[in-house]
Amino acid sequence: MKRKAFTLIELLVVIAIIGVLVGLLLPAVQGAREAARRMQCQNNLKQIGLAVHNFESTYKALPPGLETFQHKNASNGSVLNWYGRTVHTHLLAFIEQQAIAEMWNWDDTMDAATANTRDPSNKYIKSDEAASAQLVSTYLCPSDLTTADPIELDYAVKGYCTGFFGQTSYVANGGSHSTYFRDADMRADGVFFMTGEDSQPESYQKYLRDDEVPSKFASLLDGTSQTLLFGERFHYDPIFDDKLYGHPTKYSRYPISSWAAWGWTGGGNGTTHVFASTRVPINYKTTEADIASYASVNMRMSAFGSAHPGGANFAFSDGSVRFLSEQVNMVLFRALGTKQGRETIEYEH
Repeated sequence: MKRKAFTLIELLVVIAIIGVLVGLLLPAVQGAREAARRMQCQNNLKQIGLAVHNFESTYKALPPGLETFQHKNASNGSVLNWYGRTVHTHLLAFIEQQAIAEMWNWDDTMDAATANTRDPSNKYIKSDEAASAQLVSTYLCPSDLTTADPIELDYAVKGYCTGFFGQTSYVANGGSHSTYFRDADMRADGVFFMTGEDSQPESYQKYLRDDEVPSKFASLLDGTSQTLLFGERFHYDPIFDDKLYGHPTKYSRYPISSWAAWGWTGGGNGTTHVFASTRVPINYKTTEADIASYASVNMRMSAFGSAHPGGANFAFSDGSVRFLSEQVNMVLFRALGTKQGRETIEYEH
């Protein structure tokens, strides 16, 4: 009696067919996964937009972008500028993160700013249990290359905070020019900006002024549906890390993945963690042709962007969420970034 079996050729044909089918199905599966991640990202931004509206309903003003305070050195009387309580911190209680909000020390003191980055039971120990280190799922896009653990920031000079920090994929609309801290051309024409007694850190920052107060919806003269509120930032740029962070001068204090601290409490570059602007196109990245300089850091850290193909998600000030193409007209994009530029905005059909 003959035994039935596959010939070698038949087996190879079956394997080839399976390979072709897998090759056809894999992009579809990956596309479905990315569609789900993009939808989750849009939902996160929707929650952030609603939180801003609820904050405004409660306090009759939008949350501060980055509050600024001064602390006098007890030993010599010199003034130490530090920057605490970001917009992300203010929104905690409005995105169902009341437990973290209650961990936060809200005093306007240097000790309070430091305590928020230290172990709850020992203010002298950096800890991933600190208030600043808490992970907030609403602040993370599933397509962003952020880590599952808080990042440690260890650049220790006067005015900078050190410790562990939870990450965020979403940055506030800082207008037409928001960059590294103390940039001479930094502006406060977006929905969010530095506020408080030292909101013009240097006299040469001619577009800023001290004692700035947070925006109100009434100050968005361009209309809430025509003004960006929050957008995505993509934390992957190997050329940036090699050319600007890896440079001996360390033009960037951290790799791109670490510019994501929602609970930044120190001085220096807090604006870089929480703001982006419309000075560069969506998904702008560092190139090999860029010069190693602070200016190159400024440009990259201004950029909104995402891992979603072709553009990024944005929350608008009316609470809506839209996906903007990386090919969006730059005149239109810059108009969307300002709150009272009185530009005429026309969308392409």
